[in-house]
Amino acid sequence: MSDRDWPTSVHAAVRLAEERLTRNRQRDISLTLDPRLDEDFDILHALAPFSIGSTGTSSRGEHIWDANDTGTSVAFALTPTEEHAVRSAITAAGGVASDLTLLAEYHLSQRDLSYSVVGGTAPGAERWQPPDGWRAYERTVRLGSGTDLWNAASTAALSWGIKTRSGFTVDPTLEEGRVARQGERYWLLARIGPIHVREPVEVVATLATRRRAGLAYGTLAGHPVSGEEAFIVSRDDDENVNLTLRSLTRAGRGSWRALFPVILITQRIYRRRYLRALRHDSQ
Repeated sequence: MSDRDWPTSVHAAVRLAEERLTRNRQRDISLTLDPRLDEDFDILHALAPFSIGSTGTSSRGEHIWDANDTGTSVAFALTPTEEHAVRSAITAAGGVASDLTLLAEYHLSQRDLSYSVVGGTAPGAERWQPPDGWRAYERTVRLGSGTDLWNAASTAALSWGIKTRSGFTVDPTLEEGRVARQGERYWLLARIGPIHVREPVEVVATLATRRRAGLAYGTLAGHPVSGEEAFIVSRDDDENVNLTLRSLTRAGRGSWRALFPVILITQRIYRRRYLRALRHDSQ
């Protein structure tokens, strides 16, 4: 959408865009285009130089680029090689390469935690007293015994391994050998049949001792639910290794609230996956 009259040279493209809005019964000022289609690409190519804002997304809804003419932001999806080249160019031009911010981090940094009982899953406590007013869940399963199992299971708990082994994608991906840290923010991508759901979260607590390791994360604004979840691996004096899952849940806000009954069913399915996620390590 332009804040000036369209130049004569693009009137044909504007007419096509208006026809598209009418055909799709869109009443807003934004037009969604698919660059794989010739007509859509022609519209995009003609109008982009005169538009005040545009966003490109993948078929899965992931941001590829985002730009506006206010000078406040521009973003592109880059491969690691491209990112290195861009940072090198910024440095060579006398700029600060660290000012290049990952798009996922930018969008996450603008969000607030969507619940009040931060740290309520208490991963460091052997006995848990959940706060009132929440759907509280706790279950412990025995994984096996031995130092090797403890090392593998505790590392998995601290590096999102339970999530990824249960079918989630974690963005940004942790470098090999690194664990998550308190205060870090991530997108958790869940695939439920043909539906992909991006969940914004913050790590609110981590724990790593000789007998106990755990990670707790809380929901950020835009998450389908409100609350906190914790994965805790522990071992006793006989080297028995256990996995404990704790969660606090309430309905999310906005349109997610109406879907809360369905989300609770999905939550039970994933809980079973979480409790089985470290079975390979135990074997």
